[in-house]
Amino acid sequence: MKKYTFSFLIATITTALLGFTGLEFPGDKIVRILCLFASIGLMISCLDAVIISRRQKRSKN
Repeated sequence: MKKYTFSFLIATITTALLGFTGLEFPGDKIVRILCLFASIGLMISCLDAVIISRRQKRSKN
């Protein structure tokens, strides 16, 4: 999951710019939902990176 962090970041920024800037087009609701899912994936990916780094520090000690 750690290797997908950058991809989720790009997807979140892109869909946020498309969905929440006030532009109206037929798929704006779908883009907002995709932004929600991408941001959840980004949060999980970042938490996974933190948890793995803490485990590695503990195993070294």
